[in-house]
Amino acid sequence: METGVVDVQPAGPPAAAARLWAGLDGPWQEAFRQAWEALRTGNIAVGACASTADGQIVYAARNRVTDGDGPPGEIFGSSLAHAEMNVLARLPFGHRRDLVLTTTLQPCLQCAGAIRLGPVSTVRFAGHDRYWDGCHDFGKLSAREAQRAQPTRIGPRRDEIGTFATVIFRFSAALISRFRPTLGPGFEQALRPPREDPLTDLVQELEHGGELERLSAMEVNEALGSLWARLQELMEVLPAS
Repeated sequence: METGVVDVQPAGPPAAAARLWAGLDGPWQEAFRQAWEALRTGNIAVGACASTADGQIVYAARNRVTDGDGPPGEIFGSSLAHAEMNVLARLPFGHRRDLVLTTTLQPCLQCAGAIRLGPVSTVRFAGHDRYWDGCHDFGKLSAREAQRAQPTRIGPRRDEIGTFATVIFRFSAALISRFRPTLGPGFEQALRPPREDPLTDLVQELEHGGELERLSAMEVNEALGSLWARLQELMEVLPAS
């Protein structure tokens, strides 16, 4: 802080959340806006954004697995309709190869494969999804892949916004359960290992107590502020990713 400048902003959770949000770059903020729109529309709460190295947004998209339509060129109404897939689907073949893909959640196997084939040099993700740990390591598949440069991975974030990303994804638990016969019987259990019980408890509390409806009426940065204290509590008890 500069000499003589007084920080008059209150020190409470909303102010701390506002400072964190304001410190996020444009692609991070847009990815979270997309994830929040996915939540509001009954989809899995994940958003993604492709940008240049200096932060210029090229395209942003959200999860559309339950949607009946979508923007031209995007996937919808299908298990393929993940946020990262919809971003990559809009990037022309032969596009510059040095894009940064920012996503609110650790990419799944499908999206990691698409990223590997796409014009992406760096992947940033906020929330940890234990179910897909290690699925990005295509160097183990063949000697050819082992020799090729893999996209740089940055994540998960070890701050409140990273925890927030995982929490809002878990808000989609009922939706995931509905599709469990397709995804496999162990999918939901894998998302809820015993050591993450505090996270599961919070999500169920918000869903069953009706607070999720109140939160979804807010803007995403306001919801972050509303949940701030509970996100900090989770960070204290959850194991490091």
